[in-house]
Amino acid sequence: MSTTAPVAAEPAESRALVERLERSFSTLTWSVVVLVGVLVLVIIFGLRLYPRLNSGQDVLNDAHPAFTDERVAGDRAGITMVSSIVDLADPIVTGQGGAAAEVPKLLAFVSEKTGLSQAQVLAALQQNFPHTTALLQAIPLEDVTKELPGLVAFLSKTLKLSPAQLQAALGQSFPRLAQSIAALPTVTGGWNAVPGTESLTRFDGAPARTVPEVRDYFSKDVIPVLERQRGNFHRLDTYWPRVSVFPPLLATIGLIVVLYAALMALLTSPPTARRGARAG
Repeated sequence: MSTTAPVAAEPAESRALVERLERSFSTLTWSVVVLVGVLVLVIIFGLRLYPRLNSGQDVLNDAHPAFTDERVAGDRAGITMVSSIVDLADPIVTGQGGAAAEVPKLLAFVSEKTGLSQAQVLAALQQNFPHTTALLQAIPLEDVTKELPGLVAFLSKTLKLSPAQLQAALGQSFPRLAQSIAALPTVTGGWNAVPGTESLTRFDGAPARTVPEVRDYFSKDVIPVLERQRGNFHRLDTYWPRVSVFPPLLATIGLIVVLYAALMALLTSPPTARRGARAG
């Protein structure tokens, strides 16, 4: 009897040791899962995913109308028309455009080819092409701007109206003409230095201060972004779930993982550890 009792006790002790090791390993495993869940929560709040992704959703909501197929196509068509307007106006708005310097050369060229004097050429143009000739004589338009104060003073004196009364009368009786006259100084004054563009640059860093440069900024930089990213924006904006769903979704998953793993770690811990936890 004395020789068989220790032999019978050894398997029981071995099984108890194995069980304790298994419980310890399970507890350790679930503790690691708890740490992973905590890490997910730390990442969510540490990287400020809530405000960042909520702001991203706000951007998507506001930008959605700009990325529709019809508006992107309209942007390209619109800037193409604006580009044609700039091409028309750039040579004639200011002296730097160059068209004003070419008018005398044009008269000299026609005079040389026809044998007429330049005065005769100009008279022939005025008779046969009065509107074209008037335009040639008006450019650069910045010179017209310089004449406006004198014109206003002359009309005010002639009509016996103050400048403010004259402006109101022109606006009432000749609204389109008054609109052009009022806008001309802004156009000619800002053509080569658009107000508010002091820090504006193209995407490659080149300045965008003149009207043609601003045109190129929209035509070659901004609108191409809309055209290139239209498909990506559509997927980001319309695919489920919305971007703002991810922070609460991940936070909920992380919290569930932490609570479930903590519970399993407690249940699989050795009895002595559970008693200590309850005692604590």
